[in-house]
Amino acid sequence: MKKVVTLFLVLALVLSLAACGAAPNETSTPKANISITDSRGKTVSFETQPQKIISLAPANTEILYALGAGDRVIAVSEYCNYPEDTQGKQKLPTGENLNMESVLALKPDAVFMGKMSVMNEQIQQMEDAGIKVVVTEANSIDETYKSIRLMGKAVGKEKEAEQIVENMEKGFASIREQVKGKTAKTVYVEVSPLQFGLWSCGKNTFIQELIEIVGAKNIFEDVEGWSAVSEEQVLARNPEIIFTTASPITGIEDPVGEIVSRSQWNTLEAVKNNKVIMLDADMISRPGPRLLDAAQEMVKAIYQ
Repeated sequence: MKKVVTLFLVLALVLSLAACGAAPNETSTPKANISITDSRGKTVSFETQPQKIISLAPANTEILYALGAGDRVIAVSEYCNYPEDTQGKQKLPTGENLNMESVLALKPDAVFMGKMSVMNEQIQQMEDAGIKVVVTEANSIDETYKSIRLMGKAVGKEKEAEQIVENMEKGFASIREQVKGKTAKTVYVEVSPLQFGLWSCGKNTFIQELIEIVGAKNIFEDVEGWSAVSEEQVLARNPEIIFTTASPITGIEDPVGEIVSRSQWNTLEAVKNNKVIMLDADMISRPGPRLLDAAQEMVKAIYQ
């Protein structure tokens, strides 16, 4: 059972998002005739700003709060845990367990969903019931910016969205300048532990971009996307830094201790130099504003 849960969390990395809450603009009036094109390429139109929103992906939930639209969120997925205010929202199961009756009973003006967390049949059921569905997908930092702008436009928070994107761009530029000239350390990011089958990330992922931004080199940069890797590969490539996104929720009580105790892993530079670090899995796996926070944490871990 733990293996199933963990693999789900690994795959969920691509669809999640991060942010910090911002105060809603109470003086603004709902904007009329909003039209957007979501990640499906489908045009979704709103006569007024949606006031009752369901968010079925953690990434989207965090973006909505960052935009200052958290007060409009009436329900979130069971995996939405940031910011703290989400604890008081109605929680809905997602994927195959999504209860359509519960969704319809809430009469939302809009449902925001991550592309990998949805089923076409469910979308069709909601749209047939007259519910506006917005699907987002972000596998890169640029696509993250697009999702933020898309959602900002959908909820009438375009200026706030631009400010978030600008802050991220400036923050990443500052980090690039900060690490310029430093020796590139080799990094291994473990998104699923050995006992469940090693998984890591490579090119065409936002984590690969973060590694490049912080001036490091991913030992699996030759791998496409999110992928299973072998223990032999990790040992042969001998990373200087190991980042793990495991936590007690994945069944690993002490992720760092588990890694350093593995047979033969004591030969790795990262283990010998005490450079095995547990990252906040939510922060680094949700393509939203908190990716900047994740990059800053990576800088501290690598260079301090």
